[in-house]
This record gives sequence, structure tokens and C-alpha cells, in this order.
Amino acid sequence: MGRIAEALRSNLRELAQADARLLRELDRALPTDGLEGLTIKQLKEHCRQRGLKGTSGLRKADLISRLRAGPSTPAALPGGKPAGLEARLDRMETLLLLIAAHLGVE
Repeated sequence: MGRIAEALRSNLRELAQADARLLRELDRALPTDGLEGLTIKQLKEHCRQRGLKGTSGLRKADLISRLRAGPSTPAALPGGKPAGLEARLDRMETLLLLIAAHLGVE
């Protein structure tokens, strides 16, 4: 079992590093929209103008994410799946299937 746990840890570490690199690249590639310079009150007003609901208890970073994502993106909602989660889950499923096949479990 120790080798399986270490393989899982290693895979998760690789995924986290790849995600961090991807996010840094995306941050550099995205045009700045000036939202970071606004106050929370101003951000909430922008949300209200765009018809975004459920923003009263959000932090500044969450408000900015909601504004950038728009009203119809489920990942922008609190509790929604973050981008890339499906790909990570697919990789994890593949790894688990390989482990199961190696152990002779179906």
C-alpha cells in the first residue's frame, strides 16, 4: 500500500504544480480590467448592475471572479467547480484504474 499512496501523492503534487504554472501563465496573458483597483462597495455595485445575485457576503477576490466570469458561468458561483477540476479528476481516475489493474481488481 505504501507504493500506491506514494504514487497518488506524487501525482497530486504534479497536478498542483501544473495547475500553479497554468494559473500564472493565464494571469500574465489576461488583460487587466482594473477591477483590483476598485473598492468592495464599487465591485458590489458592478455586480448589481450586471444582475449578479448572492454577492453580499463575498470577499473582494470572489467579487472580482464573479464579475470576470459573468452571470451564466456555474463555476463562478460559490461552491461551483473550479476550472480544470474535470481534467484533474479524469487523470486521477486513470491512475486509480491503472492501480486497480495492477492489483488485479476490477
